[in-house]
Amino acid sequence: MMLSNDSSTASTSDGAALIASLTRVLAEWTAPEFLTAVAAREGVDLDPGAITLVTILSHDGPLRPSHIATKMVTGASNISKITARLSKAGLVGRVSDPSDARAQRVQLTAAGHQIAAKLVLAGNGVVGDLLNGWPEKDRAEFTRLLARFESSTIMLSNRLGNKA
Repeated sequence: MMLSNDSSTASTSDGAALIASLTRVLAEWTAPEFLTAVAAREGVDLDPGAITLVTILSHDGPLRPSHIATKMVTGASNISKITARLSKAGLVGRVSDPSDARAQRVQLTAAGHQIAAKLVLAGNGVVGDLLNGWPEKDRAEFTRLLARFESSTIMLSNRLGNKA
């Protein structure tokens, strides 16, 4: 086997390793069992779709169901079912869209915001567990680099035209 000092080879190898790691992390973090187990740490008993929808609304504010469907990479029918379950539980409600009185947006209720806050606490606990034993310097550097990677990802996505 011939070894190369070519930086593109190292970059390709590093890229493959990074993509493999990110794929494994995303698979774990988005697995239904993981989501429900994390939520349960704070006493939240919701299905994975409901957890995701509450998290999106908590971050983005009221949204049209079609926008939620796009963010969750699912269909309108699924969003309608999840929204109905959350509405029955008193966690979401519908309000008129100020930009189009014929349309409605889904928003968190006060109880929904309380659940969203519990999900944040649960997530913080998981991160604490994952970084347990890491020196503070490493934790800070990881956070800084991940934020930089996130920013680069968003900029590339915008350049590729993936944002409306």
